[in-house]
Amino acid sequence: MTRCANELEKPGAGHDWRPPEGLDTIRIETPRLVIRVFELDDAPEVFEAVTASHDYLAPWMDWVEQYKTLDNAYDYIVKQRLRVKDLRESRAVGLGMFERDSGRFVGGHGFHGLNLDTAAAEFGYWVRKDANGTGLATEASRHVVSYMLRPQVEGGLGMRRARAYCSGENIGSRRVLEKAGLALEVCQRDDIFANGLGRATDRLGYGIVASEWDWKNHRPVEGTPAKRLPA
Repeated sequence: MTRCANELEKPGAGHDWRPPEGLDTIRIETPRLVIRVFELDDAPEVFEAVTASHDYLAPWMDWVEQYKTLDNAYDYIVKQRLRVKDLRESRAVGLGMFERDSGRFVGGHGFHGLNLDTAAAEFGYWVRKDANGTGLATEASRHVVSYMLRPQVEGGLGMRRARAYCSGENIGSRRVLEKAGLALEVCQRDDIFANGLGRATDRLGYGIVASEWDWKNHRPVEGTPAKRLPA
């Protein structure tokens, strides 16, 4: 018997996480970014950013192949706007990252795989090619984790755990998670197939729980280890 009880996600089981009200107005501000729910008017910028960054994103993100026309961007935005209205049902939402000063769209963030029983979710991110190396993904991730783990009475989602996964060969994504301060918890050999490489790669898993995260300062609590892999 290998299935865990907290994978069943029966109503009322475990923590039975419930979202706060008003999530269709999510707005997370960082020193350089505004991370918010997409508007339909964002579609042309989203399509341009994805297509301009196709070769940069494609090795690690299969979804870029779906962007053939502008309608694909509109479809994506409509889905995200519907998802955020009922997170208990959708278990996921994609948000846009926009420069605070210029309003320019620079990438996506958000969370998925929301487990109601454990009040945990996986977050993910991408930045357009010409924003690579600017630290925006790290900055955004720290603030999104704070939003996820901040108590609902303080304006957050009130989750108990945030996690993220990436290929062991995706050096850029690994650096984002390490700089953000999440602990390396999992290494599963040959568990992610990277289309751009044409082969399986190791899956690395990073995570943090609410008691280890200083959501006011967007960083781990002092003394939180950088790794939790077994010896």
